[in-house]
Amino acid sequence: MNEWSGMTSSKKKWTLFCGNSLDVLTQMQSESVNCVITSPPYYSLRDYKINGQIGLEETVEEYIDALYNIFNEVYRILQTNGLFFLNIGDTYYSGKGKSHGVDPKSRKRRFGLRPVDKSGGLGLKLQRKSIIGIPWRIAIEMMSHKWILRTPIIWHRAKALPESVKDRPRRSYEYVFMFAKDRHYYFNRQPLKDKDFDEDVWTIFARPKINGSIETAPFPDELVSRCLDIGCRSDGIVLDPFVGSGTTMRVALQSGRDAVGIDLSPDFCNYTLSELRKL
Repeated sequence: MNEWSGMTSSKKKWTLFCGNSLDVLTQMQSESVNCVITSPPYYSLRDYKINGQIGLEETVEEYIDALYNIFNEVYRILQTNGLFFLNIGDTYYSGKGKSHGVDPKSRKRRFGLRPVDKSGGLGLKLQRKSIIGIPWRIAIEMMSHKWILRTPIIWHRAKALPESVKDRPRRSYEYVFMFAKDRHYYFNRQPLKDKDFDEDVWTIFARPKINGSIETAPFPDELVSRCLDIGCRSDGIVLDPFVGSGTTMRVALQSGRDAVGIDLSPDFCNYTLSELRKL
């Protein structure tokens, strides 16, 4: 595990860990962050070629267990009045054994034989071509272990590249689940009222691929900003346990908050580190 710390020109502190999220989180102090915003690797979608990566488990249950173990530590680290915003996407069970093609959004898109495509319905009694319901399976598991799901927010991914499908509507949204640790927590509705849009349906343009050789699936700055505006006090500390290209950390720091990030990929860590040092 590598660790870097620094300070922006506006005196906001940041710490970046390069290592396994669960290992890093277990070493962090209880109730030490005010808000968590993250988007973990989606199930059976991309292969980042890193030992220990999440998302390539043989079963949905193993994937959910891996995330829950991390989110259980997040629960401990989050302050009692804090909020956790989880962006998570879904995937389909084809049952045919292989998927083929080219994904213009990512060269890391996993084709060929995937666990999600193996016959037998993944032990979940699914029919072929069914959507698996990954986000809600994770949410229900978390709710059964102390987390309070206050609301599912729909992120309408405006102007995103369309899916290559012919026999169903193309998806244009993902979930952002807002979890609380306690019945009483920090929440500021005013920014939602000021913007005069649907409070639980956020139409935000999908962020284009970042420049350079690194390839990830960053969510847009505005998505992070909205989470911060409604769910994190102005002087809070923000955590992202799957930091990727560093969007959560960068936006948090630019908003005047301190930030902590973790990622397993040395490439992602090096990219994020270079971006943080520019602030």
